[in-house]
Amino acid sequence: MSRRVQRRIARFAGSLAGQMALMLAIGMAASAAVALFALRTINNFSHDELVQARVLESAVDISGRLDSDPADTERLLSHGAILGATAAEPSWAMHPDPALSALLAERIGAETAPAVMRLGARQCFAWFNYDLRAAGMENDPLPDCWFVTFRDHTGARRAFSVHLLPDHEIHPPGLAPLYIALIALSSGLLGVLAARLATGPLRRMEKAARAFSLVADAEPMPVQGPSEVRAALSTFNTMQARVREALRERTQILAAVAHDLQTPLTRLRLRLEQVEDEALRARLVADLSATLGLVREGLDLARSSEAHEPWSLLDIDSILESIAEDAVELGADVRFTGGCTAHARVKPNALARSLDNLVSNAMKYAGSAELSCVRIRRDLLIRVADRGPGLPPEQIELAFQPFRRLGTVAVGAMPAGGSGIGLTIARAQAATFGAELTLANREGGGLVATIRIPGDNVT
Repeated sequence: MSRRVQRRIARFAGSLAGQMALMLAIGMAASAAVALFALRTINNFSHDELVQARVLESAVDISGRLDSDPADTERLLSHGAILGATAAEPSWAMHPDPALSALLAERIGAETAPAVMRLGARQCFAWFNYDLRAAGMENDPLPDCWFVTFRDHTGARRAFSVHLLPDHEIHPPGLAPLYIALIALSSGLLGVLAARLATGPLRRMEKAARAFSLVADAEPMPVQGPSEVRAALSTFNTMQARVREALRERTQILAAVAHDLQTPLTRLRLRLEQVEDEALRARLVADLSATLGLVREGLDLARSSEAHEPWSLLDIDSILESIAEDAVELGADVRFTGGCTAHARVKPNALARSLDNLVSNAMKYAGSAELSCVRIRRDLLIRVADRGPGLPPEQIELAFQPFRRLGTVAVGAMPAGGSGIGLTIARAQAATFGAELTLANREGGGLVATIRIPGDNVT
């Protein structure tokens, strides 16, 4: 068994569906086994009652014949002329069956003192030669035998034996390995089917939650299914709507603050122009410009996860080649090094802005950038690589934190002294169409930024 199959089995066994399937399979198999055992027990009990009824009917019949015409009946029994009954010795009665004897006493009269007991076939048919049994016969070929004795109306003790051929048809099959295997297989299949049906809404909700964690404007889930499932889905959609509304309110508040700050900051700049000391005036204007830049970038960061633009199917090679050509026209060292001939369903402006920030970041810290894309299984990987100084492994994930400075250099699209939110915005923009942005050190020096677009969005 391959490791991939083993991993899939392990994941299924650890999932709710796997545990439900196992529980249902064991429960149904145990229930089927108990039902078969109960059926066999009931049939055995019914068989015993049927046998007793047949023995009693035969005993009542022969007893009546012996009581009315003992001589002729004894002759017929001795010669084996009565099918299912033969003559017997009264001395055989040693340990009669109390229940059968009482039932026979009710039928033929208690004063006859009847006794009934089961005998072994070899005692009842002592004359039979087992060495001459029929060819191919492995079981005992002789019928079941019961010894019956009673006193007739003259007080004489009469004895005879009653024979019944075993009725194997009324015996149900036992719990053979084949039956156990069929029960286990059918129970397992039914368990898996029931578990997948029961956990289907949970899987859909899990996919929707993952999509919402990546794309803020994910579509609400269709509310359908049983009442409990509809209630859960409706609650989930309500939660999505409230979170989305909270994000909108946050962006609106930041936009309002940024807008209100720009007017007094602009007036402040005009007044700073009146400062006579040129050196002081230059420093103050620079500080004010940096403050305005921080306000704008903070607003951009807040808006970066609020992309409501429509989705489009784009040729990724064309996008990367166009970005490289535009950069070269502006004198930048940006090269398109390899395509993947793939189309992806993305948000065009969000993808372009994410790539622009990554290219800008590479240009500022390495002076060049290389664009490429490749398909791995179903996913599409867009890479922006550089030959800059790279980052220590423990600081790579910190590079995505907003306003984070690693060492003396801000990591992002801003140069030293900037806010350092370029990578933060790039990751947020990629997330709006379900992609994931990661960083890794490049072999030979530098960094590689990778935008992984899931296979569901790639054609």
